[in-house]
Amino acid sequence: MPLADYTLSLSKNEWKALDQKYFKHSTNGEQAPQETLVKLKYDDQYLHIAFECKQNPYWKENTYTVHNTELYNQEVFEVFIAEGTDVPDRYLELEINPNNILWIGKIHNPTKGHGGGNSADMISYENAGIKHSVKTDNDSWSGTLQIPLALIGNQKTKDYRVNFYRIVSVQSHKKGNWKCTPKECNFICWSPTMSGKSPAFHRPEHFGLLHLK
Repeated sequence: MPLADYTLSLSKNEWKALDQKYFKHSTNGEQAPQETLVKLKYDDQYLHIAFECKQNPYWKENTYTVHNTELYNQEVFEVFIAEGTDVPDRYLELEINPNNILWIGKIHNPTKGHGGGNSADMISYENAGIKHSVKTDNDSWSGTLQIPLALIGNQKTKDYRVNFYRIVSVQSHKKGNWKCTPKECNFICWSPTMSGKSPAFHRPEHFGLLHLK
């Protein structure tokens, strides 16, 4: 789908939902069966994100309970965002899991996903200033994020490149230290990264556009 299909304009203090209710597989862009609902708004200080991860029956098996540990090994909802409209090689990565735990880092991706070499400057949970919450149900979980605009960049910025991701288990895990693999989990995106054989999220040329009116 063209970039225009992954463009969102927000008016101040007004919630707006993503048109797409089903994320796409990162490998080939095919629609995933799990419904993922996302809406956003902004104010003078924060970008607000509310999300619902449905058809997620194994959320109770997530074991990470310490901020800035390797949440991406299990089930998460993720946001990648950078200032401007150019394809970024630096961006904020924010993850939240069903235990209401965060991973926060500024990513340096010099090859823009085509050659490796990624690195992350971690941001301490205490210094990030992110407000967050999670609610869980029988087969789903949902949450909210309030991301300080100052954490993303210049608070006067109106245009951003952004993408949203979800890792969701499709089977139960017997061991407590389990890690997601493509056979056991779906790696899905708002704007699919079209990574081919293996799932990959760090493909910033596929980030969508976010405009703050």
